Amino acid sequence: MKRLIFALWLIAAAGPAAAQEVLPVPWAREQPNPSDFRNTYPVGALAEGVSGDVRLLCTITDEYKLDCAVHSETPAGYGFGDAALRLSRLYVASPDDPRIAVGGRVLLPIRYEMRD
Repeated sequence: MKRLIFALWLIAAAGPAAAQEVLPVPWAREQPNPSDFRNTYPVGALAEGVSGDVRLLCTITDEYKLDCAVHSETPAGYGFGDAALRLSRLYVASPDDPRIAVGGRVLLPIRYEMRD
């Protein structure tokens, strides 16, 4: 219980330490913002100061949302894959982008990084 309270305190106190520079995805009409990254940063990784990289393989749905699976996750065991899957729900592809088609696939890189 003390660990959970400490981890929740750490997230609340983290502020800019877990801030993200969100690079725009050119085919996305909507995408996460830095606050969304902070809110999905895995608690254990945040507590230990660990950064992570995830690659999601996603299919464009009829609603131009993403249906994703974890293609790769580094380092394993910190929950970055699950965090990235939650974050992927915030992406909406642009139907006006000629590179995007319903049923098409995209590889979505997501980087969680500790920042000062």
